[in-house]
Amino acid sequence: MATPALAERIGSWAAHHTQRQVLEMLAHAHGVHWSGTTLRKLLASLSAGMAAHRHAAQVEQVVGWLSQAHGSKGRWQPTLAVGRDGVNVPLLHRAWQEGATATVSVLERRGQRRGTVYLGQMPESGQGTLTDQWTTLLQDVLRHVESQRLRLVYVSDDGYHPSAYSHRVLKQMTAPRRPWRPREWIRIVDDYHACLYMTQLADALFGPGAKDQAWAHQMRQRLKTPSDGITRVLQSASALRCQHGLWGNPKSYDQAYTSLKKRSHWMRSKHDRSQRLPIGSGVTEAACKTVFTPRLKRSGMSWTRSGGQVIVDLRVIWLSGIWDQVPQAYLIAKPMPMTWMDMEQSIQRGQEAA
Repeated sequence: MATPALAERIGSWAAHHTQRQVLEMLAHAHGVHWSGTTLRKLLASLSAGMAAHRHAAQVEQVVGWLSQAHGSKGRWQPTLAVGRDGVNVPLLHRAWQEGATATVSVLERRGQRRGTVYLGQMPESGQGTLTDQWTTLLQDVLRHVESQRLRLVYVSDDGYHPSAYSHRVLKQMTAPRRPWRPREWIRIVDDYHACLYMTQLADALFGPGAKDQAWAHQMRQRLKTPSDGITRVLQSASALRCQHGLWGNPKSYDQAYTSLKKRSHWMRSKHDRSQRLPIGSGVTEAACKTVFTPRLKRSGMSWTRSGGQVIVDLRVIWLSGIWDQVPQAYLIAKPMPMTWMDMEQSIQRGQEAA
């Protein structure tokens, strides 16, 4: 049986270290020798108890950052920037499936990031749990700051789950006091993924070699400078195809060209930079590495969904900067054990009632 303080310490160790390392640290620091089964049971209980208090702490954290951002210097309104992404996770029996992360960041008036809270979910069909947790977090944050002016930004690639979330959830969000009016979200397709499409175009236009690399580099710079950069990229690609044909795969060219054209109104790098808006999903991309990779994707590791989620829940609490608040809330919510005096008084009250 571990004391609350020891359980919290073990949880913080497990968020960063392997099971073997945690057992060694426990023996060295406290002279306690546990089996792996005992450790996993404690972590499962601790993680479940703390996860129940994560949401409230994250809402409080983001609302506090927004308050600080409103007091910052700069000409722009503070920004609430959100994003989601997927990451492959090793499951048992050599199966790799896609887990998911989501982020909520606060940017000050000059565009500097004040802080980020994280969510993470082990592989799950449809990613419904992450979607529900993330949506509830956003709704509760916005409910607390409804009277404040904010810029709401959604930065992601245009994969299935990010795109579906934009259409099915964000575009349907309304303010509680004005349910007839949808909230205005600024959609930005990640700059990095746009550049990947340009590389694909270059390969199709020139084939592998120096020419395709030079053209792709030129187009990436063009995307970031003129206000109509993406239009110029598409015009250049179309003109080169008409003049010289294709040296690569026509299907690859058509797929990249269509993808860029379809998303051109979400790729305004120069305009977004001038507005101090995030043009890349670097924070969310990094979340895949910080939430999952250091702990779940080490050499030879494989996980059950439930076992991995225990660690993910501990890590998102730590990474969100709310580790001190969450265990405290968890302990306060636990029923206090009865002392002998409490038991005697309870028995006495029962006898008197009889």
